Amino acid sequence: MRQKLGILLMLIALGFLIPGVMQPILQLTGTVEKTALVDLGVQTLASAPGVPAFMVSISEQLVSQLDISGDLHVYEKTRSIAGTVQELYQADQWLVALLIGLFSIVIPFIKSLLMLTSVMARNPQNSHAVDKVKNLISKWSMADVFVVAIIVAFLAANATQQTEKLFSLNAQFMPGFYYFLSYCILSILSSQLLDQQPDK
Repeated sequence: MRQKLGILLMLIALGFLIPGVMQPILQLTGTVEKTALVDLGVQTLASAPGVPAFMVSISEQLVSQLDISGDLHVYEKTRSIAGTVQELYQADQWLVALLIGLFSIVIPFIKSLLMLTSVMARNPQNSHAVDKVKNLISKWSMADVFVVAIIVAFLAANATQQTEKLFSLNAQFMPGFYYFLSYCILSILSSQLLDQQPDK
């Protein structure tokens, strides 16, 4: 029963891995408060050398009569794991792209397939060989670490709302993050179930 449940959870985890890699995981939105931007412009003009005082006065009077409110959207970016790998490769950051792709996509997928192969292998000798390979690459699976890194990036981006007066960066989790998180959780659970199998 435990083996069947472990296999089922691993298959479901693999089903979550694909949209977790392809779907957007994080959306970053940067906004600038219009009033703060105009005030900065007036201050910059006032402190610039060689600007006549009457120009500064006219600017301040003009700005005071304008109705400026709201935020100006200056940055918006949605990221998926596969899209990030592709963008890094196109930006000639091929080593970083390779590492993210390898540790967050390829190794978790191969590890899951090896676990399923190990459980379903009829020959114990073949199963033992597959287990050796699986245990070797398991140490290099960074999917769970990647999830923590995404959460840290999310918290860091949202922290700028409290610290920055002019520019505010807001982060929002997208569906791909929840798919990828589900993969990590189900993969760990299925590994626990399948690793606790008694020796045949």
